[in-house]
Amino acid sequence: MPEDKVLKKAANAYELNWKLLTYVGGNVNHVYQYPAENGQPSRILRLSNQNWRNEKEALAELHFIEYLFDNGVSVPKIFPSKAGKLVEKVTDHYHVSVFSKAPGRIPTEEDWNEKMFINWGRIVGQMHLLTKSYIPLNETKRRDWIEEPWMDMMRHLPSEEPIARQKAREMLNWLETLPKDKKNYGLVHCDLHAHNIFATLDGTITAFDFDDCCYHWFAYDIAIILYSVILRYNRQDNKSNTLDDNVAWFLDSFLKGYQEVHSFEDWWLKAMPKLLNYRRLLDYNFLHQRYNWDTVDSERKIRWLRLKEGLKRINR
Repeated sequence: MPEDKVLKKAANAYELNWKLLTYVGGNVNHVYQYPAENGQPSRILRLSNQNWRNEKEALAELHFIEYLFDNGVSVPKIFPSKAGKLVEKVTDHYHVSVFSKAPGRIPTEEDWNEKMFINWGRIVGQMHLLTKSYIPLNETKRRDWIEEPWMDMMRHLPSEEPIARQKAREMLNWLETLPKDKKNYGLVHCDLHAHNIFATLDGTITAFDFDDCCYHWFAYDIAIILYSVILRYNRQDNKSNTLDDNVAWFLDSFLKGYQEVHSFEDWWLKAMPKLLNYRRLLDYNFLHQRYNWDTVDSERKIRWLRLKEGLKRINR
């Protein structure tokens, strides 16, 4: 956690009272909520470590979010600092940004229905459509997926993991065969699972946390979402239907919303099983980067073991 003096400086850059900030959480960033006051809505303050994302990378992310917001996509509004900046340097180690808090909540069982799935698909379709005409800032552009350090499996998977490394190498070779034209490839969210959207009671959703956005295949952007749907199903104790039925139920509504605004290429669905395996490999890769097997908590160790066992079943 950042020291109080860092938090004070971050809050001051946006004329906020640092004592009113409430820590929310975060994986690689430190996220705080600020209450509504003086006619302003509740806001989210994000402190980012320079070692994870530098200021230029953050600015490129926020420029894309602003572009989506200005074109009617349900994403958070970005608040400039009192100096008029979207990203403020706090110290040599941290920079900060402030967003409006998304309305609603992380989807619960009550929200998990066809209306929300349609809206989820529609918002992804809107983003894929708009990325085709998006022009990034000069010299401030998000990376292509192959340039993302955390996605570099051959760099992070240790030599003691020969099966994972072999599967990763095969997967990377396959990815390079996929089409990279504007119908299939562009700047995408790249992490729009169910914990990076808020839903309201009428099924409206808001997408946030674009920290992983990069240039990737549209099909993979959808595979990430489907992967989270499968994980959610597997965590349920009382299952009223099969996994295949659950996936079909979700995809039917999701694609209905998606296809209202963007075409769904035939090969995407055929490639989905491999793209899901690619996501599993990236999850496994991320665990190796973030945690030590000897000290990791039992819950993550169980997840680690399940992923390791699952990798053996990945086919070419």
